[in-house]
Amino acid sequence: MKISAYLSIAVIAFLGFLIAFAPASVLWSVIEKDVSRAVPDLKVMSVGGSIWSGKTEIQFRQFPSSRLSWTISPLNILSGTGSIRIIAEGNGHSMELEADATPSEVDMKIPNGNLSSDYINRVSEQYGLIFAGNLSFNEVFMATREAKLVDATGFAHWTGGRVFVAGQSQPLDLPPLNGELLFADQLLVLNVTYQQLSMIKISLNEQGWATIAIKGRFFDIADLPRPDSTNPDETILLLEEKIL
Repeated sequence: MKISAYLSIAVIAFLGFLIAFAPASVLWSVIEKDVSRAVPDLKVMSVGGSIWSGKTEIQFRQFPSSRLSWTISPLNILSGTGSIRIIAEGNGHSMELEADATPSEVDMKIPNGNLSSDYINRVSEQYGLIFAGNLSFNEVFMATREAKLVDATGFAHWTGGRVFVAGQSQPLDLPPLNGELLFADQLLVLNVTYQQLSMIKISLNEQGWATIAIKGRFFDIADLPRPDSTNPDETILLLEEKIL
């Protein structure tokens, strides 16, 4: 009995050693097909380092590629909790992410991040918008339970500048704008404000549909005419688009 017990301990220790020091590329070769099916627009170009401390280069859709480095804390693995820190950097963007996860719960924090106008325009241009300025965000927090979003908070700031709109000869000159991220009525909401007054409200539901409500006061600061008999707090333009 003692010999079999010792052999079992030796096998478990050896397997643990292999997992702990296995190259990250080995793990990626195991899960690559599953990830490709789940996120078909994600391209992984290289994987290096170990499972606990590694790096990769990825590209999602038409965005510039990102260099990702990660560290995973092994201290809580045996108790069923994993902690990971990820740093993403690339042309026109940088972000730091921290997450604690169990099989059913994920708490994610983004202490800070920055996106340049060139990065943003990779997406906005297809909707007829080209932005100047840069976007920063901080203190972002999201929590999921059983793979469903249950909480979100955070702040964003756009430095302002010119916005070119397809079909218009003159660009819009906009002041710096702030944003507050929140979770309400089962929707992920970004409330865009100027001088603490709501300008635009962007809502995203579980099915990936985004709703953009543009209020009258946004037309005022953009020096655009708004319909007669409307007030600054009224939604003048409502757009819907499936983005996920």
